[in-house]
Amino acid sequence: MYCVIQEIETRRMQKNGYPKRIETYFTESNVIPSYYGYCYSTERFERPIKKAYRISIHESYREAGRIKKKQFVVCTVNYYSIADDSFNLYDWGDSRINIAVDALCCSSEFLYDLIEKKLNPLKEHIQAEFAQTEEFKVHEEHERITTLYAVSKAEFNERYGTVGSNAYDQCYDVFGVLQNPQRLKEIEEEYLEKINYEQKSREQSRRYYEDSYSNYNRNSSGSFGSVGGQRNEESKATLKQFYRTLSKAYHPDSNPGKDTSEEMKLLNQIKIDWGL
Repeated sequence: MYCVIQEIETRRMQKNGYPKRIETYFTESNVIPSYYGYCYSTERFERPIKKAYRISIHESYREAGRIKKKQFVVCTVNYYSIADDSFNLYDWGDSRINIAVDALCCSSEFLYDLIEKKLNPLKEHIQAEFAQTEEFKVHEEHERITTLYAVSKAEFNERYGTVGSNAYDQCYDVFGVLQNPQRLKEIEEEYLEKINYEQKSREQSRRYYEDSYSNYNRNSSGSFGSVGGQRNEESKATLKQFYRTLSKAYHPDSNPGKDTSEEMKLLNQIKIDWGL
């Protein structure tokens, strides 16, 4: 049993190569902030090589003293589907391979291995040849640009807390060129306002905690359980609210990059002391 890959000529030259350019565009809106986007050009590289490869499985055997053959065509793949690595043997030939499996009484793993051993050297040759073309080099540059764009956008959103938005696209184009300095300045100012607000909120929460704890110590003769009757339940509900507010303010999830372990340790001790 063996695999045959036959080179054949195709009739037409392909015109559906990779796009020749990345193009930017500007979307202006009165509803949302205007932003810069990108698309690929409709002009594409022509693909002049008119070759395809017919992949088949063969088996020779003897019957009544005569040599006979079984042949199963798996698929025919064109040169550029191999060149740009869009060809997948499973997607293109699995149904035909399964037919051959039943007729030849072997496993699909055996046939896949048989084909791939024959196909892989051809793939390596074609892809190395394609890598020398202008089409491939332009495509690789496009991949570099769009990958760098995605990384820059993610870093920008992480820096300014704008994850899930198109804030980066409101300032920069796909090539990383700053197109709207005014919008960038606004985003930076919004970020600073947010940081200042959060810092003031933490300071207010700390003062609120310190004042509340100080007042409680002055008015309490011991643990929370020493306060009796209806006043006990009302005070306990108030103290629980204090505890929840402070726990949220000093929880590690609310303070990325800041160590609040001492504050949380103190709060946990207060929870015990107050009997919450």
